[in-house]
Amino acid sequence: MRILNRLQLSAYLGLGAGLAGAFAHAACPTWNGVPVMQPVIPCDSLGTNQNAFNNLAWQQFITLNWAADPNLPGQPDTSVPASSFGVAGTSSPVVWESYKESSEVFRPNGAPPLPWANKQAIPLAMRSLMKTKTLQATSALGIKSLYHTSKFTDTSPAALKDIAEAGTNGAWLTAQPKMNNYVTLFEKRLNQDEYNYINQNQLYIANKQPSFATTQGLNLPDGSATFSTYGTVGAIEIKAAWIELDDPTLWPMFKTSKAWVSYPITGGGSTTPKQVTVGLVALHIIRKTPNAQQFMWSTFEHVYNAPSKTELSAPPLPWYTYFNLNCDPATDYYKCVQNKMPVVGTDPYNAPVQVVRTTPISSTTANNIAALNTNTWATIKAANPNSVFLNYQLVNVLWPNSNTPIYPGATAPLPDGNAQPPVAQQPVANTVLETYHQNLSCLSCHTGATIAGQGQTLASDYSFLFGEASNPSAQSKKSKSKLMRVKLP
Repeated sequence: MRILNRLQLSAYLGLGAGLAGAFAHAACPTWNGVPVMQPVIPCDSLGTNQNAFNNLAWQQFITLNWAADPNLPGQPDTSVPASSFGVAGTSSPVVWESYKESSEVFRPNGAPPLPWANKQAIPLAMRSLMKTKTLQATSALGIKSLYHTSKFTDTSPAALKDIAEAGTNGAWLTAQPKMNNYVTLFEKRLNQDEYNYINQNQLYIANKQPSFATTQGLNLPDGSATFSTYGTVGAIEIKAAWIELDDPTLWPMFKTSKAWVSYPITGGGSTTPKQVTVGLVALHIIRKTPNAQQFMWSTFEHVYNAPSKTELSAPPLPWYTYFNLNCDPATDYYKCVQNKMPVVGTDPYNAPVQVVRTTPISSTTANNIAALNTNTWATIKAANPNSVFLNYQLVNVLWPNSNTPIYPGATAPLPDGNAQPPVAQQPVANTVLETYHQNLSCLSCHTGATIAGQGQTLASDYSFLFGEASNPSAQSKKSKSKLMRVKLP
C-alpha cells in the first residue's frame, strides 16, 4: 500500500498557502477507481456514472474513517497501517471526527469560527447543564458531546436539532430494548476546505451572506484550481448518528467513541451530561467535486440497524438496533407499526420505533451496491479480519448526471442536476437519518437550501448549515465569551 509522506499529504489536502498550494493539483494520489486500503482521499470519481460514484463513496468511507492525526485535525495518521483499520475497542477519533463541528463554525452573535487547530471545547448548549466547569476530554482532540438542546442559548423553547430528523417537525428515533430504548443522537461536521471558505469570506455572519451570494455566488469549493485558496479536497459535510452502548460485548461490532451525552426529558428539560461509549449507526458523507457540482451524496449504515421488507421474509439477523423481532402489539407503544413517526409533546422519548427499510439495498445491473459491499468487505477483511467496519454497508449514492454550475444570484430551488438514481426509481435514504421519509432523496430537500434570514430565497449551494449563521449584537461587541476549560487526559 502506498503511503504519502507528510509533505505530499499537506500538499494534497490543502493545509494552507505556500508550498502546499503550489503542489495542490499535482499531488492527487494514484487510484484505480476501486476501493483500496489507503488513507488519502481521491480527487474525484473516475468517470461520471453510478458505478464510478459508488466506488468513490466507499473509498471516501475508508479514508475518512482512517485514524486521525492527533496533531493535525482533518488529516489521517499515515503511520497507521491498514491492518489497524477499524481495530475493535478503540475510541480514538477518525479523520471526519477531527473536522469542525458546525457549532464551532456558526457561533452565537456572529462570532468568528474557532481556529481550525483548536481542541473542541464544551458547547454552549451543554454548559448550563453542567455541575462543574471542567470536563474530562474524550480524546486528544478535546470534548465530543452529543446532546439534544439548541446550540444557541437564546432559543426558547430549545430546538431539538440534535435528535430531530430533517423535515419532521422535531421527530426523533428511539432504539429498541436491545439498546435500552436510547434516543439516537446526531452530529454535523465540515472539513477544512468548507471551513476556510466560510471563514475567509465571513459567511458565519448572516448579514454578509446576501451580498456575497448576489455578487460572487455562494459556491462551495470543489477542489479544483479555481478554489485552491481554500484547499484541494472540495467541501465535505458529515452527518453522523450515534447510539449509546451499555453492553461492552457489542463494542467490537461498532465504530465506538467516548462522548458526553445529554438526553431530553419527557415534559421538558435535559438529563445531566455523562460520559459514555457510543456506537456509530449511520453516516452521511456529502462532497463537492468537479464531477459533482450538485455534490455526491453517499450514505452508510450499520448492518444491524434494521431489516428491509424483503429481508423480513427470509431468515433475519438475530437482532437489530431499531427493530424488535419479537415486537408485541399488545405491549408496544406504537403497536409495532413500522416507521411510526413520534410527535413532539405527545409521544414519550423512550418508546422504541419499529424501523424497516422500505427500499432494499440495490442489486440491479446498473447499480449493484450489494455486490460492491461484498467486494469491499473482502478488501477490508484482507487487511484486518476483525475490523469493525465490516459491519457497515453503503446504502446508496446520489450524483448529478447533468453537472450544473451555480452562478451568482442563484435562488432556490437550485437544479438537481438530473440526479441519479431517480427518486421514483430508487430513493436514496437512510433508515436512521431519514426513517420517516424513505421515499425521498437528499436533493429532494437540499435544492431548497437558502442563506440565513427569514424569507430568504438566495441559494446556499445545497447546504442548510448556512442557515445557522447569526449577527453580532451590541453586547457581543463589548465583551468576549469565556470558553470553559478542557481537562486533557
